[in-house]
Amino acid sequence: MLVYIKPLSMFPKLHSDTLFGAILSAVSEIFPSKVDEIIKDFENNNPPFLLSSTFPNIDSKRFYPKIIQENKDHSIKDKNALKEYKKIEYVEEEIFLDLIRNNLTESDILNNFDDYTVMNNLLLKNELDENIEISSTIIPHNSVNRLTKETEIFYSEGEEFNNIGLFFIISINNPEYENIIKSSLKFLKDRGFGKNISTGQGQFDYEISDEDLNFKESGDKFITLSRFIPSSNDIANIDINSSYEIGSKRGRSKSGEIRKQVRFFKEGSTFPNYGESYGTIVKSGEITPAIEYGYAFPVFIGGK
Repeated sequence: MLVYIKPLSMFPKLHSDTLFGAILSAVSEIFPSKVDEIIKDFENNNPPFLLSSTFPNIDSKRFYPKIIQENKDHSIKDKNALKEYKKIEYVEEEIFLDLIRNNLTESDILNNFDDYTVMNNLLLKNELDENIEISSTIIPHNSVNRLTKETEIFYSEGEEFNNIGLFFIISINNPEYENIIKSSLKFLKDRGFGKNISTGQGQFDYEISDEDLNFKESGDKFITLSRFIPSSNDIANIDINSSYEIGSKRGRSKSGEIRKQVRFFKEGSTFPNYGESYGTIVKSGEITPAIEYGYAFPVFIGGK
């Protein structure tokens, strides 16, 4: 299931963990009896659905995270191309599909970099007619810590979009959850995404599509389209052929409690194909515990 989002105001960054938190919050409002069931399924490594992070969608063109891989091809002479390529965050779907099907390599791109177009942090085959722009904004907020009674300043990050939409993918493993997910998205549309909905931020329209993305059903490796928190089993299977970048987050509860730091592999990281599901959920916080979603959304590379 593809969900296309049209931001109507300043919009929060929506990685897979943030999306999961928003959907779970919506479920708690409209299907409260289902919350514990959902969490239990994820804890038992039986995820009823998987979420990707959100990525750009421009004029019917979808973009995916650049595949993280260490380029060891010393035949690449254009150092400027390599420098510019490192700034790329997302690649056009046609390029992405060619890469995961082994019809194209990163070296091919770098050795023919002038044949491609770079717009902001996007890599395309051809230039777009529209002027596109994503600008990030940091907004300061005041809060009162309920434990210490002290006023604290914290910051939230949002983005403003010019001619750019977003999309994300939901893979539903248990058909019972299709209506729950769709109802949750409608609830979120009426309320908005993020913590600053009272000031008009996070408003959006959306459409749902069941179109086939033509991803491979198996392969030697996979790229994750979500933030991926590894379990002990995942860590045991990560080898020298894995390529990844590590990120971290530390949340804050409504009571002012600073939750423990959670580390994850970023979208675009690649790993060997060693199982049927990858990742876990993590509980953080003591006063008001939260669930940190960390299941990989795998797209396979190589193989048949």
